[in-house]
Amino acid sequence: MSVIQVLSRLAGISLIVLAGASGVRAEAELTLAEAERLALAHAPWLAHHRTNVDAAAERAVYEGRLPDPQLIVGAINVPVDTYKLNQEDMTMTMVGIRQSFPPGDTLALKSRRAEKELTREEAKVEAERRNLLRQVRQAWLELYFQQESLRLLLESRQLQQKQLAAAEGRYRAAADMQQSVIRARQAVARVNEREPMLKAQIARIRAQLGRWIGEAAMLPLPAALPTLPVPAPDFDAARHPEWLATQAMLDAARLEVDMARQEYKPGWMLDLSYGFRRPMPDGTERPNMVTAMVTLDLPVFRAKRQDRRLAEKQALETGARLETEDKRREIEAMYTSMRAEYEALAARAKIFEEQLLPAIRRESQVTVAGFARDQAEYRDARMKALEAEQEYARVRVDLAKTQAELLYLTGEQP
Repeated sequence: MSVIQVLSRLAGISLIVLAGASGVRAEAELTLAEAERLALAHAPWLAHHRTNVDAAAERAVYEGRLPDPQLIVGAINVPVDTYKLNQEDMTMTMVGIRQSFPPGDTLALKSRRAEKELTREEAKVEAERRNLLRQVRQAWLELYFQQESLRLLLESRQLQQKQLAAAEGRYRAAADMQQSVIRARQAVARVNEREPMLKAQIARIRAQLGRWIGEAAMLPLPAALPTLPVPAPDFDAARHPEWLATQAMLDAARLEVDMARQEYKPGWMLDLSYGFRRPMPDGTERPNMVTAMVTLDLPVFRAKRQDRRLAEKQALETGARLETEDKRREIEAMYTSMRAEYEALAARAKIFEEQLLPAIRRESQVTVAGFARDQAEYRDARMKALEAEQEYARVRVDLAKTQAELLYLTGEQP
């Protein structure tokens, strides 16, 4: 085999490999499911909420524990004339330990409050997970619509350019007026004017998706619109994570009130120390000393301290209760409005599928069959079909976006 033949075969193999590689790249698409997976795995804000859960879990461990004991080291009753430790009978060096005990059930209440805070952070993670899925779905669906609009716009531009060429031909043949040419040019200009904005919208949405999924946002989308999970038929605002988070906050506020009431009880502190005494100047040994003391808080100035603190916590509890009720009403109102919009869009989509689109397609078929007087009528029918297809795409995308909103509210069936 000659060198030329070998090189030819190698070149052929290279072309096949390159073609295969380009085919693999061409098949790479950003499906909605893949966008959701990437966002859940890599979105920084969701990871931030997960670290909050880790922090709250650690806090729940230490909040109910006693304060660390304190070590006491010192010298007692040292004479200031000589500073000698063996001059006076009362002088001694001392080592001891001190432990404080909060009043009443403060420790148990702190532990329960930390558990409520952990519950709130866990609910926030679930709410953020749902919110992230909602935002990714909204962006992906809008990107799908903008790309579909661009495709239909480019197709309509071809028809408009043919209309313009036909109008110019009829005008040159003195078969039509100049106004027809002007109108055709305006139609082409309108199409050209819309193209930059559609491309800018596509770039903007891809940049938004890139915040959550990185460079994968630049991949092409599949041609078919995906099917989202069906929302649950029943809805209870009390199961929504945002409401659960506010309810946990309310429970924590109630525990804060109970903790403020514990401050009316005295806290106490235990001191236990051992004193070492040196022998007297004549060598006589002195006995060492043991000291035990209990220190009690005296909450006697309640009007300016405990009463005010309790009033503060009670006001915060009232605010938390009102916020919880407001959140419940907000979620229920959102669900009611989204359900009504979802049903309306579903009805519109059904009308498009069963009545409007078949009629428009039938009109195009009749025109193609030869009943049109000229090609202008056929192009008008095609333009009408393209406009209907774009409107139908808008309805389908809006329906899917509303479905994503409902899934955020109701959750997804496992």
